[in-house]
Amino acid sequence: MNFRCSSRVLSRLALAPLALAATLSISSQAAADPEVYSVLIPYYSGDELGKLTKLLDHPYVDQKTRTVHAEVSPEELAKVQGMGMTVQIDEVETARIQNFITTRAQDMASGALKRTARARPSSIANGVHSCYRTVEQVYSTFDELVAANPKFAKMATLGKTWMGTQIVVPPVGTAVPDNSSSSFANLLIKYLPASIVTRFNLSLFPVEPNPVKVLVVGNFEKQDARAEAPPNMVWTGGIHAREYAPQEVGIKFIEWLLDNYGKDANATMMLDTNRYHFIVHNPDGRKLAEQDISARQRKNTNYGSAACTTSTAAGVRNTINSGVDLNRNYPFGWATGGAGGSDGNACGETYRGVSAGSEPETQAILQYMRGTWNQAACKWEGGALPDGRPKSATYCNPENRANGGTGELDWTTGASENYGGGVFIDLHSNARAVLWPWGVERTENGNNTHTPNNKGMAVIAQRLAYHNNYSSQQLLSYNTEGTTKDAIYGYLGAPAYTVEMGRSFYEDCGVFERETYPENFNGFHWLSRVLYRPYQLPFGPDTVNVKVAEASVPSGSKATVSATVDDNRYRYSNAGQGDILPPPYPVVYNVKSAMAYIDKLPWEPGAVGTPLALAASDQAKADFPDATKTVTGAIDTTGLAAGRHMVYVQGTNDDGKAGALSAAFLDVTAAPPAPAASSVGGGGGAMGYADIALMLLGLGGVCAATTLARKRD
Repeated sequence: MNFRCSSRVLSRLALAPLALAATLSISSQAAADPEVYSVLIPYYSGDELGKLTKLLDHPYVDQKTRTVHAEVSPEELAKVQGMGMTVQIDEVETARIQNFITTRAQDMASGALKRTARARPSSIANGVHSCYRTVEQVYSTFDELVAANPKFAKMATLGKTWMGTQIVVPPVGTAVPDNSSSSFANLLIKYLPASIVTRFNLSLFPVEPNPVKVLVVGNFEKQDARAEAPPNMVWTGGIHAREYAPQEVGIKFIEWLLDNYGKDANATMMLDTNRYHFIVHNPDGRKLAEQDISARQRKNTNYGSAACTTSTAAGVRNTINSGVDLNRNYPFGWATGGAGGSDGNACGETYRGVSAGSEPETQAILQYMRGTWNQAACKWEGGALPDGRPKSATYCNPENRANGGTGELDWTTGASENYGGGVFIDLHSNARAVLWPWGVERTENGNNTHTPNNKGMAVIAQRLAYHNNYSSQQLLSYNTEGTTKDAIYGYLGAPAYTVEMGRSFYEDCGVFERETYPENFNGFHWLSRVLYRPYQLPFGPDTVNVKVAEASVPSGSKATVSATVDDNRYRYSNAGQGDILPPPYPVVYNVKSAMAYIDKLPWEPGAVGTPLALAASDQAKADFPDATKTVTGAIDTTGLAAGRHMVYVQGTNDDGKAGALSAAFLDVTAAPPAPAASSVGGGGGAMGYADIALMLLGLGGVCAATTLARKRD
């Protein structure tokens, strides 16, 4: 095998002497006391809960047992104990997490985490973490999916990360080149002390930092031929670097869509109808989390304006605490003055940055989501999600602020219920909750968190929570500001959510594959089936288990279709904070009707529905027996060409609301040939079925007469 390296590449890889020490394998710190503790903390009042959730990152609050479950650093553990609260350390779970972190770092250092063609990588850790792809493996998966599905998948680079903006390559031929900023590894050496750098195997970092990328999938040709743009589901994953499951859930769902197109009717319907965007939000931070033995990297790697300097005289900067929390850096609602919504201290876990949208990662994603501002039309155009939040003359500007005066943000204008652009979801670990805007109480909104579209977003969350078995509670037990979901809704009016998944930042692959991925697959499967009108279809019943009884039917015959239509699929949860209004309680309606459609969605021109009969369902609950029905009927295949067709079933409830679609394949064969023509007598005309029937009747009469005559004889 031959290798060629240009002088430029060699120059960038010429690390300073300090790098020699940094390339050592994981140090003995891995065997020291745990860097992460799993704890249970009982609380006895709302004030205690507020203090805990302000201090801790993404804790799971069990309101029934009044217990907080969290994964904390030694410093956080000491702070909680210093508050005088009882802390119970879960020794078994702490040991499991430590094993996950240590073996992950060892696998990275040894190069054991290799993956080809989306296959499972090898691991010395018995697979406890091998289901989680590295940043490079995710991007390699992007490449593989695009290459294998050119009509259904494409990839784009959205922009540089903070580390990417710092790369400076000395010109070739420089006498004494300054390589301190020429690679990811050299930047770490430049900004971090040796005690931190030695935690990493620098050879495993990319020469150039990975950019922010997006993978987009859909049946582009079919969608582009339609008059109406397709609805979109946009995910961002990995905004907080140490959260492993979110990034993997997003890419696995897209893999399922592509792998099952033409094999699974719902996957086929989803890709034909919708467009999916998956964005890796914080690749720099994730690269550190993949190796760092403390495994506490949450923020991006801004070691400039967001450098955290400890109290030591040397002013040591720490990779764990430096950086900006990208989920507090978004402009809409940034530093609004809410109670504890973000931190102005660079060392804080929720540090919001020096200004709104200061980070290149934030800028890249916001540009992709919104597109370009059209002042004449007073709207954003060309983004991944269309602008559906109307702007009055008062707020006709890119930031949706009042012109003149205070420049206050528009907190009260809602999107139309007919919004068809889709949904935004920021994927997180690990509070097992579905959250929606606003994330912070506002005096302009009556010290409430409800949005103008609150009822619609609450119903989406309550339906989604039914499918993934999480809580639907708008907020966790603390405020947030400058978040992705508040910005996407605030600028565009699109339904926007944070989905907190799983039970640990460091979830074993067994739990991920057995629980976390299937839960969220179910949720996103349902959400994909209401994406056409997300503020309307969730108010109707869910349709599932659509089946065509016959393996195939001849054209012109009847096909038997059945399904379950269920309006009782909600999961309601409390507000999450006792001092704000709770979300609206869902109303369960009886199922009124159901229709089946062939090859056309109910809202497409020319769609003709076949009514289906309603019957009792063994899945119905005793308190709402008529909210869940089995529906059946026969659909006519006259005029259908031989081949595979799609059957769509949709139910409607007593409130007149149509709900989620579900699909099945209908295989049609050619109609049987007509009987061969024949002639009787000298008339020369072919006899039809009616002629033959009359002839047989006549013969029957002759026979009857003959028999009667014999009896008389």
